Amino acid sequence: MLLLTYNQRPWVDDAVAACFAQECEPLDIVLSDDASTDGSFERLQQLAENYCGPHKVRVRQNPRNLGIGQHYSQAVADCLGQLIVTAAGDDISLPHRVQTLLAAWDATGGGVDLLSSHMIDMAYDGSLVGTIEVDDLSRWTSPEEWVRQRPYVVGAAHAFTRRVFDRFGSIAADVPYEDQIMALRACCLGGGLTVPQPLLHYRRGGLSSAVVASGHDARRQHLIVKHQRQLAVFRQVANDLTANGRADLCAGKVRRKWLQSELILRLLQANSWRERCQIARAAEHVGPGWAWAQALRLPWPSDSEDR
Repeated sequence: MLLLTYNQRPWVDDAVAACFAQECEPLDIVLSDDASTDGSFERLQQLAENYCGPHKVRVRQNPRNLGIGQHYSQAVADCLGQLIVTAAGDDISLPHRVQTLLAAWDATGGGVDLLSSHMIDMAYDGSLVGTIEVDDLSRWTSPEEWVRQRPYVVGAAHAFTRRVFDRFGSIAADVPYEDQIMALRACCLGGGLTVPQPLLHYRRGGLSSAVVASGHDARRQHLIVKHQRQLAVFRQVANDLTANGRADLCAGKVRRKWLQSELILRLLQANSWRERCQIARAAEHVGPGWAWAQALRLPWPSDSEDR
């Protein structure tokens, strides 16, 4: 079981306690911190030192903040088991979570590479407000199906096999979230499954939640970061499809969305209306009408001379 934390000191006690309380065979529990500055790592060390129970507990920390993608890869490299159940530092796994996922995996003969479950929706203050249902991963059994329509998944609810990383390697450092990368990798290997019951409390407003920017410049910067992240994901998708011998799937829908994000990023970073016109005029590969619509609607720098 792998717990990932970054500046989540108010919640790590509950998250760690939920890992320690798992009702199953002894686990190798890795508490991994991404160079927090709020005392999260020190608290993980204290909790591990005070633990008395059947599970083996180890604590690790990255020497510097790596971000979600690279933290994920570094932490997975330190895990020993063939099935890795992930947990976030602000969520709470139910006591039977690992046992339920392991039983579902064993029922397939260890043949699937990604498992997920539904979640109990938890507000920022810890109150429970409903259920979040994810897609049934058994409907996605090939990379073609993932390219056609991505499944709705949440990485905080995932368990996956070590062979996913053995086959595809680490996630690139600039990839901001692992959810869809893991779904694609599982599809390349034959698919996954979803346990149709909630197995954790998933906290709203966590590190992975979308931030709605307010103010002209803030909204523009938010869009720049958003599309930089999307391009990182597209690059990882292309690398994984190529590694699986399906580089052909990088054409069509994947390539179109990749080019659209590239265009939006260039328009957002333009410093004049003339520069935007030049970018839109040269963007025949995504459709001139669509390109000009983006050029007109995207926010300008507030200090632009000719906005």
